[in-house]
Amino acid sequence: MEPRRKDDPARFQRLQGEVDSMFLDLLRGERLPRYGRAAFRPSADVYFDKRQKAVVVKLDLSGVDPDQVSLEVEDNVLRVSGVRLDQRHPDAVYQQMEIAYGRFERMVMLPPEVDATKARADYSSGFLEIVLPVKGRPVSKKIPISPKDSDEGERLP
Repeated sequence: MEPRRKDDPARFQRLQGEVDSMFLDLLRGERLPRYGRAAFRPSADVYFDKRQKAVVVKLDLSGVDPDQVSLEVEDNVLRVSGVRLDQRHPDAVYQQMEIAYGRFERMVMLPPEVDATKARADYSSGFLEIVLPVKGRPVSKKIPISPKDSDEGERLP
């Protein structure tokens, strides 16, 4: 049997593939280790809707009961938290398990113009959409400068 060389290309490619896969998993952020178990972090889209004049936050919460979700806005931060319950069949023997269950939390920074008191949220087809109207920006006002004669205010005796 021939000894393995350290610069074996197949071995290097396999290692490179494993490292690439690990970084993709970390960057995707779908599973975060928490207390030795995987927790999930729902994907979110955040955008400004010109038609509605509102900031829209859309979260992928498939399999989550809307009654298990909490929404709060404090100091221009939207906090979405909840739980996706694990409803596995007790006799199931899994070949593959990719769906994460458990508690989740997402925080989204909001612009200061958002009016959280008029926010609304809708849940449909596994997506939670939160619409936060934007207050009208204050209109700038030009202040005219009146010329004042410098001689009038100061008279010498």
